[in-house]
Amino acid sequence: MKLTDSDIEWLRAFFSSLVYDQNAQRIAGELNFCACFDSTTNRMRIEGLERDDTIRNSYSVICDVFEIEIRLDADSVNRNGWPKVFEVGRRANAIAKKCCVKKIDLHFYSDDDSCCLGIRYAREKNLTIARFLYDLVIPFLYRLSYTDQFGIEAARNDLWGEYSHGDLGFMEHERNIFHLARHKAGKNEPCPCGSGAKYKNCCLDEVQAVERVARSRR
Repeated sequence: MKLTDSDIEWLRAFFSSLVYDQNAQRIAGELNFCACFDSTTNRMRIEGLERDDTIRNSYSVICDVFEIEIRLDADSVNRNGWPKVFEVGRRANAIAKKCCVKKIDLHFYSDDDSCCLGIRYAREKNLTIARFLYDLVIPFLYRLSYTDQFGIEAARNDLWGEYSHGDLGFMEHERNIFHLARHKAGKNEPCPCGSGAKYKNCCLDEVQAVERVARSRR
């Protein structure tokens, strides 16, 4: 991911505690967020620059801060093609100990301790830092904070579903995507996942990517 001048300006405006180091190709610092989970849409709502009382008054509101590092260099790209993210404040270690689980159960990769932000085969060529933080990083940290407050079983029961670790998780993901593909939805029709968005703006790219992978195995 390459940051443009407008990306850097946006980062300074919305997350002033995160500092972009061009020479080191990384973003590091404290990420502050206030968000809630809407169980009816299965999606998160994240507060912007202005206070949002509809979020702050929600039963699932989480306002927290994590110290993170996002590595943007070419050698720090994960399996999904996303920059690797590290929780460097060691909150995750304390949460794992508190919940009596291994850190991998909080969705950290065991080989390098980076955050497992999700599973996708389709790679977005124009993924911006704003989309990356709002769609991937903050939801990950929200779940981590929810686990800290209410326990790992509450997070699994109350929030969106999760896949198993490793290759088993990728197999589960493929099964779910193949289930969506069986609906044969048109690209301008509502996505079969139930998000309310058009198929072409939601899961279509991922369905096509998984189908390409499946064909390559034959």
